[in-house]
Amino acid sequence: MRRRWIAGARYAAMFVLAVAMLAPLYWLIVSSVRPAGDIFLHAGSFGLRTLVPERFTLENYGIMLHSDFPRAIGNSLFVAVTTVAFALVVNSMAGFAFAVFRFPFQRTLFVLVLASFMMPFESIVMPLYTLMRGLGWTDTYRALILPEVASGLAIFLFRQFFAAVPRDLYEAARIDGATWWQIYWRLVLPLSAPTIATAALMQFVTQWDAFFWPIVAASSPELTMVQVAIARNANLETTNWGGLFASASVSVLVAALPFLALQRTYIRTIMYSGFK
Repeated sequence: MRRRWIAGARYAAMFVLAVAMLAPLYWLIVSSVRPAGDIFLHAGSFGLRTLVPERFTLENYGIMLHSDFPRAIGNSLFVAVTTVAFALVVNSMAGFAFAVFRFPFQRTLFVLVLASFMMPFESIVMPLYTLMRGLGWTDTYRALILPEVASGLAIFLFRQFFAAVPRDLYEAARIDGATWWQIYWRLVLPLSAPTIATAALMQFVTQWDAFFWPIVAASSPELTMVQVAIARNANLETTNWGGLFASASVSVLVAALPFLALQRTYIRTIMYSGFK
């Protein structure tokens, strides 16, 4: 009986926590289908009309589709998918090197890799922008993609996986005449599918949520990213709340789809990597 009470209390606490976390998302989506005059009409007094719209409209989404927002979604998808493709190759090779080979200053370099994803991005924006300007890459897709390819966290995850592979497997492949490239590409990389999925998901979400760097590196309207397009619904004079909520709802939905598809793989990889 006591176990049932404990289990019931645990599930009740989880339910309350889930409701508290999903409530802002629910408010975002509901507000996107309200007429502009109804969005904050009942916000001051909590009740049924606060949670359930009295009138539904898709006008906000219609206006959004006839704006530059679809182009911003296309830009973000292109940048995110391209970054993921390059990042998986670069970071998996780096993780393989740290796990398998022994070379001078290996530990020092690995510590620097770990420190790289703990460093605030804002601290390197100015030197990074100076580098992009020196290369003539400002206002190009290269400035949005290439600086984000290398990821210290992804390298760490791949290194943890490759280091967990029995050393005997590498030695047996070498005895059979396989090169290190063949061992990496044909033997251990296919085994790292959960780590690949996790690294791809993290890289995609990072690029999809990018806001500060796209404003600095690519300010032209043709290269507007999705988070920048959302922010443009608000300015110092007026705020288009309907457009803001509609565009933010679409952005959240696109980012949530790959996470929902890969959430089990993501959680399992994080647990087995030893990363907290």
